[in-house]
Amino acid sequence: MSKIKKKRKICVVTANRADFSRTETIIEAVRENSCLELQLVVFGSHLLRTTGRTIDEIRRKGFPIDRSFYMEIAGSNPTTMAKSVGLAMIELSSIFDDLKPDIVLAPVDRFESLAIGATAALMNIRVAHTQGGEVTGTIDESIRHALTKLSHLHFVATEKSRERVIRMGEHPKAVFNIGCPGTDLLLKAPPMNFGHTIEWLNKNLVKIDKKLNTTVPYVLMIQHPVTTEFYNTEQQILETLEAVTGLNKQIIALWPNIDAGSDSIALALKKHPLVINGKIKIFTHIPTEIFSNVLRNASCIVGNSSSGIRESCYFGTPTVNVGSRQSNRERGSNVIDVGYNRREIAQAVKKQIAHGAYPAEHIYGNGTAGRQFAKICATIELPDIQKKITY
Repeated sequence: MSKIKKKRKICVVTANRADFSRTETIIEAVRENSCLELQLVVFGSHLLRTTGRTIDEIRRKGFPIDRSFYMEIAGSNPTTMAKSVGLAMIELSSIFDDLKPDIVLAPVDRFESLAIGATAALMNIRVAHTQGGEVTGTIDESIRHALTKLSHLHFVATEKSRERVIRMGEHPKAVFNIGCPGTDLLLKAPPMNFGHTIEWLNKNLVKIDKKLNTTVPYVLMIQHPVTTEFYNTEQQILETLEAVTGLNKQIIALWPNIDAGSDSIALALKKHPLVINGKIKIFTHIPTEIFSNVLRNASCIVGNSSSGIRESCYFGTPTVNVGSRQSNRERGSNVIDVGYNRREIAQAVKKQIAHGAYPAEHIYGNGTAGRQFAKICATIELPDIQKKITY
C-alpha cells in the first residue's frame, strides 16, 4: 500500500482590510488545493469596530478562522505601534507553536506583517512573503525589505520587483513573479455602472440622512498617515480636505488605516465642515467587490493609498497621489504626483477630472496570482531554514 502524502500546512495571517484584499485569492486557492491544508489567523484592525470589524466579512465569505486575537495598543503614535508589534509576536508565537505550519505567509509591508515574519523566522518556520522588492515611502519601505531578508519564498508582483529581490541576495529559484493577488479580486469583481454603485452604497453602507446622489460624479479620497512624517499628519490631511472643498463633486472618503497618526486624520475628518454638512461621506470599510467598482466609477482618486497606484491603472481612473507615501512605486500614466499643498492638489484634481479616464494598463499581474501561489507552495522543494546570501 502506498503511503499517503502528508498535506503541507500553509498558515495565512491577515491583520487588516488592505492585506486581506491581497491574500483572499491565496486563501481560496490554498483551501482548494488537495495537497495543502489552510490555516487562517486573523488579528489587528480586523477586530476593531472603528475600522469596520472586517473579521465579520471574512466569516461572511465562508473562510474558517483558526485563531484570532487583539494586538492594537491605543494611542496612534510610533511608541504604541512598536509596542503593538511586540504584543503580536507574543500571541503569534503561541499560535504557531500550536498550529505547527510548514509555511507562514507574511503579506506585504505593514508593521503587523513584521511581527508575522520575525516570529515565524525565529521559530524556524519557513516564511513566504508577497509584494517584496517594491519601492515606496514611509516605514513600509523598510519593513518590506526586512521581510524579504526574513523570508524563504518570495512572491513578487512585477518583474522589476523580482530583480530587486534577487539583487538583495535572494536565490533566483525562490523568487516568483506571480502578480498581485489583489489584482485577482479586481479582475473578477462583477462590474457595476455608476448608478448601481451609488445605489448599493446608499442601501448598504450610508446610515445618515443625506444620501449619495446617483447623478452627481464623485471623487474618492483615501489618505493614510505617513509614519515617518508623524508630526505633520494633521496638516497633511487638512491640505487635502481644503483642496477638495471647492470641487463641484460629492466626495467619498475611506477611513484611514491604524498606523501612527491615524487619530489625527480621524479627528480632522470628523470636525471638518465638509463632513459635518454631509458633502463628504465617510466609510470605515467597503467590501472588496464593491470597492473595485467605486474605483472604476470615480471621476478621480486623491490621497496616498496604494489603491490609486496598483488598482486604478486597470480602470484608467485618474489619480492624484499626494506626498511621499507611494514615492517611486511603479505606476501607470493615470497618476499625477503632488506635494502637501492645497492649491497644487486642487489644480491636479481638476486637471484629472477634465482629462477623464486613461487607457487601462495591466501592471500588477493578470489575475492568476492566488492559483500560482498555491501551486508553487504545493510542489516546490522547501528551501533550507538557514538562508544564505547569494552575492
